[in-house]
Amino acid sequence: MSLIAIGALFFPAILIHAGIGDLRTMRIPNRVVLILLVGYLAAIPLVGLTLPAVLWSAATATVVLAFGFLAFSHGWMGGGDVKLLAVAALWLGAGNVAALIIYTSLFGAALTIMLLIFRALRLPAAWQGRDWILRLHRRDGGIPYGVAIAAAGVLVYLRLPWVAAPF
Repeated sequence: MSLIAIGALFFPAILIHAGIGDLRTMRIPNRVVLILLVGYLAAIPLVGLTLPAVLWSAATATVVLAFGFLAFSHGWMGGGDVKLLAVAALWLGAGNVAALIIYTSLFGAALTIMLLIFRALRLPAAWQGRDWILRLHRRDGGIPYGVAIAAAGVLVYLRLPWVAAPF
């Protein structure tokens, strides 16, 4: 596998890491978002992004961040989710943000339904000792939306023309 192909796996790998971490802890650390931001900056010359493309992506990510903070202020999303969604928008570019948001909403709805069903069921005895499973099972628990953002981000990312080329 080429160095470019390995580099192309960076974004989805970190997104998946963030989604799994959110599932287990209901937290997306700032360092994960910063790693994605630095990775994006490093990828700019490698994939030949033009200055206008970078500026449009940055503007789009800023808009996503602004609307995300509005959602955060109403308690609809967590702060880590907002930052992860914004940095995913940066990576995916202005032309792919609508798909990112639509897929995030669909995956988020599916995740919410699955958690509602999970919370209505009796928890098997073998799962009783796992704190993260107990937290997910609590009826008043939140939804780890980083899982939906990660799934949507990976799906949209794999459709980008410069990602498919190295493989």
